[in-house]
Amino acid sequence: MSGHDPLALAEWQRIRRYAVPERMIAECAEARERGDWRAACAAGRIDLAEDAAGLAMHLAPDLLRWHLPRALGGVTTLAVDRRYVLVPGEGTIAADTVVATVQAPASMFGSQRLALGAARWGEIDLGQAHLLPAYLWDARYAGDLRAAVGGSTLRVPGFGADGLPAESLGSGGDTPSRAERSRLSETFAGSFAEAGFEVADDCPEAPWPRFDRRAFIRTADPMRLLHDLRLFARRFGFDTWALWADYHRYLQFSVDGDDVRVVWRSIVGSRSAEARELPRVYPDVARHQVDLDLVRAGRLTPADVHPLVRAALFPAGMSGPSPVPAAGAVVGFPVGSVVGPSPVPVAGAVVGFPAGSVAGPSAVLASGAAPVAADDGPIRVRCRGDWHEVDVRLGRLDLLAHPEAERRRERALSAFGGAVSGCFAAAKAWHGAPGRLPRRLRAHREDLWQRMIHGGTRTVLELLDAGMDPQLRDGRGGTLLHRLRAFDHGRLLPRLLAEGLDVNARDKEGSTPLYLSVVHRWPADLIIALVDSGADPYLPDRDGMSVIDHCEDYLDYRDDLDSDFEAAIAYLRRRTR
Repeated sequence: MSGHDPLALAEWQRIRRYAVPERMIAECAEARERGDWRAACAAGRIDLAEDAAGLAMHLAPDLLRWHLPRALGGVTTLAVDRRYVLVPGEGTIAADTVVATVQAPASMFGSQRLALGAARWGEIDLGQAHLLPAYLWDARYAGDLRAAVGGSTLRVPGFGADGLPAESLGSGGDTPSRAERSRLSETFAGSFAEAGFEVADDCPEAPWPRFDRRAFIRTADPMRLLHDLRLFARRFGFDTWALWADYHRYLQFSVDGDDVRVVWRSIVGSRSAEARELPRVYPDVARHQVDLDLVRAGRLTPADVHPLVRAALFPAGMSGPSPVPAAGAVVGFPVGSVVGPSPVPVAGAVVGFPAGSVAGPSAVLASGAAPVAADDGPIRVRCRGDWHEVDVRLGRLDLLAHPEAERRRERALSAFGGAVSGCFAAAKAWHGAPGRLPRRLRAHREDLWQRMIHGGTRTVLELLDAGMDPQLRDGRGGTLLHRLRAFDHGRLLPRLLAEGLDVNARDKEGSTPLYLSVVHRWPADLIIALVDSGADPYLPDRDGMSVIDHCEDYLDYRDDLDSDFEAAIAYLRRRTR
């Protein structure tokens, strides 16, 4: 399965491991129990607008994060530039009803903080609103997820009544069997028919396509769409909805009570404007619940699933023993894509970090997720015809087979352009130079970065306090300064500079943090902070392009720049003349 396929289980296993840290879940739950919704939002890294305060009382920030769509394509961060509307679990919504909104991050490489706001429903653009049913964000309704995915009181799709993966799918007459047949259907229209839609074929200019498993629209779960469309029709009073496959083709849903009719349409001529004004549902909001796939495939156990989601899908008494992949792959249920069971901690490992690599306070460890995959034994590097052991703890690499005097000689040799090999080549690659790293070193590095990305500034500072190497590089050779957009630079930048980081450090492309901040239009105050810290706008990257060159060759000809960004560029030019 492609890394761009939202059902790629390896990618989703990684998302579930890191994207909602255990500490966040625990702190949000404790705050909810106290009735302290402000503390819950703080723990869930949600910025709260004053006009939204009254709407946040029942928000479960950790549950919301668990369900929000992801950017995918190799990253674990949230889908960007979206405005979600939190649909309440009861009542009707009129044009003047004030609803809670959630703004997603602007960049998949930036801060993962969310912003909770408020708006009148009538002032929201229907074509841009991503509606989130209450079971995705309100702890009181979290159990409704079971019905939404086609579960019954006895079982959920893909599983038997004992909570173990079912080997025979779609053979019964219950709702979960219909959900299974819907997913296994060989035709697109058949998938919706099995779910309970009335499938119409009265649009001759756009006949139903054959089933295309690669299509973006295929990520949507027809069972979930049926559930949500009925709910949305009751809440908002709209009886016609659209799910767009691309710019020209869409599914049109007509809701009449519990009956929902679906037709495949292609916009032509004067119908274009009318169709685009329809309220929308989105495939990745109503997607197949990936937690079911992950547990069925043995990549997660029910214990690894968010507690509120686990209570809905795998309640006590139905979980059974830790599931293993069902015998035989079944099309649509990616059992056959399993490459191995969930990683098991190595004996003696500290849960939360790779075995044999952790040194830090328990508060830091608690902020993490499940352990990364770890092999028994030390990390070994081929060096001078032998295998040498290396140790890595919180990003600090130790070449155990080489005394300090030898390390100094090799560093001097490298500084004068000499070739290094073995352990010293690995150390050089670890610190940002091109080169190959052993798999377990890459896993350790990735583990640290994922924890920082999803734990935020608090986790970074805790890791630094615990002894993490502040010079840690990512896979592109970037430092924490190159990733500063993802954190609170007001707190982190002074600490990193005090730790000795070079504000003009370059990654493998030769880019400095300032260059990235200007090219990718980071927040204006962050650009100014880098300039005030001594960032040099004249340093060229690998292609000879500097910040000043970029401004003169590109930015000077743009007329769509944000006024704050323009002010930051003007400040940069004044300070560096």
